[in-house]
Amino acid sequence: MKMWSNTPRHLPLPKGPFAPGCFDWMTDYGDSSTFVRLYYPTSLLNKLNDPTKWFGWSTHPEYIQGFANLTNIWGSIIRGIVWFYGGEPLVPCMWQVPPAKRKMPVVVFSHGFGATRFISSNIATELASFGFLVASIEHKDTSAAATYYYENEESLKNDKRTWIRHVRMTFGPNHYTIRNTQIHRRLAEIKRLLDFLENLNNGEVQNILPSEVDLKEFKGSLDLERLVMMGHSFGGATTLLTMANDTRIKCGVILDGWMYPIKDEPLDIKGPLYFINSQTFHIESNIQSLEKLINANPESREVVTIRHSTHETQTDTPHIMGYWLDWFMYKLDPETGSNINNFLMLNFIKKHIGLGEDDQEEHRQRYLEMHQNDYVNGTINYREKPARQLNKL
Repeated sequence: MKMWSNTPRHLPLPKGPFAPGCFDWMTDYGDSSTFVRLYYPTSLLNKLNDPTKWFGWSTHPEYIQGFANLTNIWGSIIRGIVWFYGGEPLVPCMWQVPPAKRKMPVVVFSHGFGATRFISSNIATELASFGFLVASIEHKDTSAAATYYYENEESLKNDKRTWIRHVRMTFGPNHYTIRNTQIHRRLAEIKRLLDFLENLNNGEVQNILPSEVDLKEFKGSLDLERLVMMGHSFGGATTLLTMANDTRIKCGVILDGWMYPIKDEPLDIKGPLYFINSQTFHIESNIQSLEKLINANPESREVVTIRHSTHETQTDTPHIMGYWLDWFMYKLDPETGSNINNFLMLNFIKKHIGLGEDDQEEHRQRYLEMHQNDYVNGTINYREKPARQLNKL
């Protein structure tokens, strides 16, 4: 983005043919409700993506405080850093505009430890611009930076939110039991979301949140035969566990998958898998778990590592406040890292379920060839032991 552009600061623009839209969907009251952000294609061409309808990246100060608690610094410092980088950016996606009247393949996105439903908005808007409906869930297992629900209709009317705050990671003899319990709650949440998506396609769901988008506009529009699941870190492990337990998922994209919470789980996965790793996240034991899973069916499982990248690369945060991990390592420009990740992801998805209208394939191939030294097929074992701060996303 040019420094003196009249367009406000924003995340990278999506590159598909459709202008994306977005709104929040909460299925019911209480802590068993499902809370997702839906991204989807609109009927407008991408060049008509209206900046006056874009919205702020974070939705409530409680989320910024959650990120601050996660990193063990004050919320005011986080806000100061965001201000230093130019202020909180807008998401280049139109808020509460009607969806396109077309069939949409579906991506379910699961966030990592200490993250949120909007932490990877760049990935979600890119997918939506290529015609996907993306359902990005906010988990209630205390792994999110923060999340909330409404107890009843009266609390919604008064915007009295019941917050579920992040519980920081601790290590010790119960570490695996805690994480495995969390991931099984995540599995239950995803399976419930899949049920809700089927009901959404049948026109049989409600949104308790006020919205200008009628959910009935999605009736008959979801192509659930082309259902992809994707997740970052803890969400990558959630993707794998879900695919081992629910055959509705046709293929999976695992972004820096954190294998520890499922290290003792029997994973019989039928669909194709694509692992996109950063350079610095993976320790030896994580690599061993990944390679064991890949080698069990190498014909349908691939892994690639983006060089000069960190665990943040597959989230929005480098675009907002720069890189915070591995300070002294040379890193890719955030937009370059996002482009490589997104182009590899799109190519894999196109190979297995198709993209529909795609006028960007040649551009993606040229770009990836130009940056061929910035990613490698296979894994990179960067550390023998964990850097504890890396497990926070």
